[in-house]
Amino acid sequence: MPSYGRIIILTFLICMVGGLLTILISTPSISGVVLAFQFGILFFLLSTISDLVTRQAFTRYDRIYNTRRCAGLSMFSNLLWFGFLLFGSVLVRFFSYWSLWFDLLWIGFAAICILRSVVFLSTSLLSYWRKIISALLQPIICLTSLFYVPYSLGRLTDGFSIAPLFLSIPISVVTAFLFINSVDKVGIKTLKIATTSILKPFLANWMEDLNAPLENLFESFGSKRTIDFSILAFNVNSSLKSLIVVPSFHPGPFKNVGSSSLPFIIQEELEKKMGCLTAVPHGLFGHEFDLSSQQQNRKVLKSVLESTDFPSFKKEATRLVRVRKGNASASCQIFGKCALISLTMAPETTEDFPREIGDSIINEALELGLSHVVIVNAHNSINGSFDVSKVTETLKEVSSEALRKASHMKPTLFKIGVAKSVLTEFSLEEGMGPGGIHVLLVKTGEDTCVYITIDGNNMISGLREKILETLKDFDIDDGEVFTTDTHAVNAIVMTARGYHPIGEVMAHDILIRHISENVKEALSNMESASFSWRAGAVANVGVIGEEQIRKITLLADKALKRAKLISFPLFGVAGLVLVLLNILV
Repeated sequence: MPSYGRIIILTFLICMVGGLLTILISTPSISGVVLAFQFGILFFLLSTISDLVTRQAFTRYDRIYNTRRCAGLSMFSNLLWFGFLLFGSVLVRFFSYWSLWFDLLWIGFAAICILRSVVFLSTSLLSYWRKIISALLQPIICLTSLFYVPYSLGRLTDGFSIAPLFLSIPISVVTAFLFINSVDKVGIKTLKIATTSILKPFLANWMEDLNAPLENLFESFGSKRTIDFSILAFNVNSSLKSLIVVPSFHPGPFKNVGSSSLPFIIQEELEKKMGCLTAVPHGLFGHEFDLSSQQQNRKVLKSVLESTDFPSFKKEATRLVRVRKGNASASCQIFGKCALISLTMAPETTEDFPREIGDSIINEALELGLSHVVIVNAHNSINGSFDVSKVTETLKEVSSEALRKASHMKPTLFKIGVAKSVLTEFSLEEGMGPGGIHVLLVKTGEDTCVYITIDGNNMISGLREKILETLKDFDIDDGEVFTTDTHAVNAIVMTARGYHPIGEVMAHDILIRHISENVKEALSNMESASFSWRAGAVANVGVIGEEQIRKITLLADKALKRAKLISFPLFGVAGLVLVLLNILV
């Protein structure tokens, strides 16, 4: 929608040009020009005033229908109405029957009443009567200016009647109601919730960042799950230097709804409480583990913050081992009796992995005598479609082999270096979350590996390899680049994906420069370290659920198909009834 100022200018132009053409086509004369300007200005003033009245008196408590959007709806309504009026003027010009102009006036009036009623009924959070009044007020008030034209031309006696007003309004409202009711039944059948009851809170979030209405909806039909998490703690000189938190929730569904921003929230709160740099890379789970509301976020956050009393720290770790088969790659490093495994398909698309991969890895780790295993989905390459079923078994194989190789290595004392930066050059719109970049270096013997966590939703294919190749200049032997899969960047840009992965629109050289600077800083503060871990679980956490996500995804398409199917016969019948009634009265 344009700015309010532009809407006012466009509305003024529509009224003036529409008024000029309406009158000059039917009555070409100098006096007609004067009347056209009078009519255009009057129509514009009445339309603008009615929008202000609608906003102040009826939509004041509706965040969606502010003054700008009320005026924008009226702008499109006026454009449609003038289309009918111009057609009426053409008929008057050729047939000299002003009754035809009045017929088109009333049909146009009914058309915009239907349009506005459908829009308000389907998108506004107001009470029913407020929506109907808001829909009808502008066209009713603007009728005054339309009566002014035939009155000034002395044509009120040529077939004019007020009766269609009392017929058009109920027919328009009933038609709009039937249309909305039919579309709502799609949602009731699919989710047992009216389609517009889902659309309204979605629009409230999309347009005004209101997350409560949509989250209340998710809470109403979601399910309960247990959310697991693991915290890896790195200690230097008896004080914590870095934490890595790997949770089993999914950071979604989008924007500020549900757990979309929870990785950053956990990072921020742990850094405040513990005074050490924190990373929250992506776990294995998909959208079926999107938390349903901020209330559920607080449950998980509270449990994480309470799980920071770490048991005894171990001073030994193995070097990082990597196993690749085809495009599937698993890296594994064991700290004490805890294994850290990361999975990627880079440079092929790496999206959400299923839970069964994690179950297989955990069973393998326990058989090898490990106490715990932490699994990270690197989520670091996107390049087209992704069929997880085709790679599941391969990922299990490379994970198992990496675990076995690492478990047979002799652990040594290790050192760590840590750095973090928040990139002000890049915004949410460009795909960078507020958590920035976290770099953890681990040196075991002569080998140094790096774990880079970027607060974003995936990464453009090839960038991971470019980053790791650059870091070879710092004698980094291996490592991995993670993203948090934050969905705070989703649904805020108009692209096919609805977001930009890391590196799609941001300058690679600037991003790599920041990572390199972080690596330099981490190298400069590298010290002998020890390691500990904690695992936790939060019961009865509300999630949207896999089945509900699937149904919501399909609902929009089903509702659109229903709308297309019924719009022509329903609105066609309404138009025919209005034409017949105009003839009869």
